Amino acid sequence: MTDGVTIAAALLVLGPLIGAASASNPILFPVWSAPREEHLAIVGAHRRAWTLLNAGFFIATAVTTAGLTVLAASLEGDAGRTAALIGVTVGYALAGVLWCAVVAIRTRTTPALADLVASGAATEPAETLLGALNGGLFGAFTLGTGVTLVALGVTLALAGGVAVPLAILSALVAAVVIAAYLVTGDAVPAVLYLPTLIIGLPLPLGWRCTSRWHHTSRTGAR
Repeated sequence: MTDGVTIAAALLVLGPLIGAASASNPILFPVWSAPREEHLAIVGAHRRAWTLLNAGFFIATAVTTAGLTVLAASLEGDAGRTAALIGVTVGYALAGVLWCAVVAIRTRTTPALADLVASGAATEPAETLLGALNGGLFGAFTLGTGVTLVALGVTLALAGGVAVPLAILSALVAAVVIAAYLVTGDAVPAVLYLPTLIIGLPLPLGWRCTSRWHHTSRTGAR
C-alpha cells in the first residue's frame, strides 16, 4: 500500500511540474519582458494560452497545498513538527489564495485592457488602480509564501522528515526570493514552487531523516 509520505511527495512534485508546464508555452515567453502595449497585444492575440497559463498556476498552488497537507498528516512521531507543518500548510494556503486572486483577476482583465487599447479607448484611471491592487496582492503572496517556505525548510531541517541539506536548500531558495522582492519590488513567482519540489523529490527515494530530537531521546533512554 502506498504510504502518506509517498503521496505527499507525488503532490509536491506534481504541483511545480504543472506550474512549469503552464509557463512553458513559447508564445507567451515575450510577455514577461515586453513593453505594456506589446504585452497587451500578445495576450489579446493568444487568450486561450493566457487562460491556460493562469489556470496552471492555480492548479499548481492547489496541488502543492494538498501535498503539504498530506505531509503534515503523514510524518508521525513528533507532535511539535506536526504542529509546525500544520501552521506552514495554513500559511501557504492563505498566501496561495492571494496568488490565485492575482491570476484570476489578470486572466480576465488583461485581455479586456488589450481590447480597450486596440480600440483606442481610455484605460485610466482603472488600469492604474488595477495595477496597484494586483501589485499589493502579489507582494503579500510573495512575502507570505516565502516566509512560509523558509519555515518549512527550517522545520524539516531541525525536526527531521527530509535530508537536512535539502531542507536547508529549500529554505535558502525561499529566502532569496524574499530578498529579491524586498530589494527590487518584484520576483519570479515560479521560483516559489522550487522549495517544495526540492523537498518532494527525494521522499519516494527514501532520502529522509528522522527527528534528531527523537533520536537523541531514544539514545539517552537506553
